Amino acid sequence: MEFIVTDRASIEREIIVRTAYVVISIHDANKPPARIPRRVGMRDKLYVCFDDSVPEPGSERQHMTADDATAIWNFVQRHREDVGTIVCHCEQGMSRSPAVAAALATLLCQDNRHFFEEYQPNEYVYELMLRAGEFA
Repeated sequence: MEFIVTDRASIEREIIVRTAYVVISIHDANKPPARIPRRVGMRDKLYVCFDDSVPEPGSERQHMTADDATAIWNFVQRHREDVGTIVCHCEQGMSRSPAVAAALATLLCQDNRHFFEEYQPNEYVYELMLRAGEFA
């Protein structure tokens, strides 16, 4: 399985994927979902909404939940056999989407090191994703 991590502007503009693929689209709570054009090879897309944050007492931000993580894992499991690429995007493509991709790579028994070398994965999102896959 190949993973592509990108930002909102890139996914809305143009992205070239050379295999069948799915998109995991992460957007901030105060923004609408990304407008992702239907392209040849795209099998499905999943929209999830949570901020790039970790739960803190008194915080009003919308954090990723265990249900979000489970929805992503179930989506990947549903399409695992019919796609060669998973495209993950968030607003900047630096924290949430690489965390999701890194966790999915781990759960699918692939190397995830480059996500930690090239990006700054949100550790909270990464851990929630790992738990969702372990208990599925």
